[in-house]
Amino acid sequence: MDRIDRLLSRQLQSMNRHLAKEKKVLEQLLKEEKPEVILHDGMLHFFNKKELELIARLLPEEKHRILMLPIYIELNSSKFGKGTARVCGISEVMVISKLLDKKAEGDEMFIYRPEIRIIRKKLPTTTQYMLTATLG
Repeated sequence: MDRIDRLLSRQLQSMNRHLAKEKKVLEQLLKEEKPEVILHDGMLHFFNKKELELIARLLPEEKHRILMLPIYIELNSSKFGKGTARVCGISEVMVISKLLDKKAEGDEMFIYRPEIRIIRKKLPTTTQYMLTATLG
C-alpha cells in the first residue's frame, strides 16, 4: 500500500468513527431494556425499540439470532456510482427489500437515493452510513 492509499485509509477510518465497534444480533437487542452498541469513538449508540420490533416483524424468527445491527448502508460513489449504495448480508437484504417492497435475493442489494431516504426515515437508529473507497 503506498502513501496515498494509507492516507485515504486513515481518512476513511476517521470518517467511520460513528460505526459500531461490535454489532449485536437482533434477538439480543430485543431483550435489552436499553438496546445499545459501543461505537469506535467510544460513545454509546442507542436503538429505538419500535424499530427493532419492526425489523423483527419483517424477518422470520430464526433470522433474529443471525441479523447483526446496525445495518450498514455502504456509500462508495467511485465504485457504485453517485446516489447508489449497497447493503450486504442475507438477513440485511431481506429486511431492506421487505421494507422497500422491492424484490431482492442473495447477500447483496443496491439501493438508490430515494430508497435510502425511505430506509433512513423508517430505520434511523438501526441503519448507519458506512463510507468506503476503492484503493489502488
